[in-house]
Amino acid sequence: MSSLVNQILKELKMVSRSFNSWPPPIRRRRIKGKRRVKFLKKWTWDSIETHGKKMNANDIFLGASDVSDFITGQLMFNRNDKALETHHKEFTIIATRAEWHKVIITSKLRFIQFREDTGIMVEDETSSYIEYSINSSSIVIKVYGDSDFVYHWESKLTEQFEEVKNVIEWIYSGDGQSIEVPVRSDRVPVEEMYPFLDGETLGDYYDRYLKSSASILLLIGPPGTGKTTFIRGLLQHAELSAMVTYDTSILSKDHIFANFIEGDRNVMIIEDADNFLGARNDGNDFMHKFLNVGDGLVTTKNKKMIFSTNLPSIGDVDPALIRPGRCFDILNFDTLNDEQAAKLATRLNVELETKIDGKYSIADIFHKQVEAPKATKRKLGFM
Repeated sequence: MSSLVNQILKELKMVSRSFNSWPPPIRRRRIKGKRRVKFLKKWTWDSIETHGKKMNANDIFLGASDVSDFITGQLMFNRNDKALETHHKEFTIIATRAEWHKVIITSKLRFIQFREDTGIMVEDETSSYIEYSINSSSIVIKVYGDSDFVYHWESKLTEQFEEVKNVIEWIYSGDGQSIEVPVRSDRVPVEEMYPFLDGETLGDYYDRYLKSSASILLLIGPPGTGKTTFIRGLLQHAELSAMVTYDTSILSKDHIFANFIEGDRNVMIIEDADNFLGARNDGNDFMHKFLNVGDGLVTTKNKKMIFSTNLPSIGDVDPALIRPGRCFDILNFDTLNDEQAAKLATRLNVELETKIDGKYSIADIFHKQVEAPKATKRKLGFM
């Protein structure tokens, strides 16, 4: 027993000395002709002497998770050794894989492809470089180096391609997996689409909502009346990013709300929210979460929640969600009559096809701006 106590005391002294001095004490022993090191009760191969060079505590070891990490780390070390200032810009552009490949092969930069969708472009003279990552419809660009290099490439790429100012994060699985879809700058809504504005501009309405202390906005109306376009216009106007999900099982989990509150997404969008808006005493288990985030114990400033629904009556919505102070507004979307449709067609410079029933879908008129074959209707309004 005494020998065990002595051994423990010996080890404690060893640890105590290691916290009071640097480098920590090292114990060596020979095993089968090779010298190994015991470093605070951890046995490792001796890394103190490498390639015949005696290392000391001031030497830095560069850890790299992969080849790209190692190469970009070396480029940064080169710049630091030359005492060069390093600037950085990160942005996203809308471009296809083929369009980006053309940029690569026509540039004078050295190209290193790490994987099918990632790589770097290097200016060897200055150790400046561009990292890129290819997504399905966009390219994430990170530029490092001299100020002239960084701002030249930012200007060149954002002039050649549309820059993504905001995104829709579509959460599609219960464990939080998601994809980001760029919000394009085209297909911008106009006031003539929404007679309920009563002379107010869309921009002024959006600003009033965003500046208000109320977090909830409720959009009610049948399909094709411009609800999704109205929401997209808000994101375009304020350059905001949003998260959206269409899966009931995802909304039953707390992590999506926690991510919304803590993350950098300013808006949560609940489209086709018919099943989520009913009264709690009718068995709606989701409403208490919306109420807490909207104006409850966990509410966060500048976070907005927008509900879009096809419910025919406001009476079908839990009264607590639309109480003053929590709900900014309830907007009723509908088809346009002959006069309203004519004003919208004139504004959009499209030809209006007369309808016998005098009811015009905003979607039918608005999308005539883009001459494209009719595609199968999709459920996901932003995708």
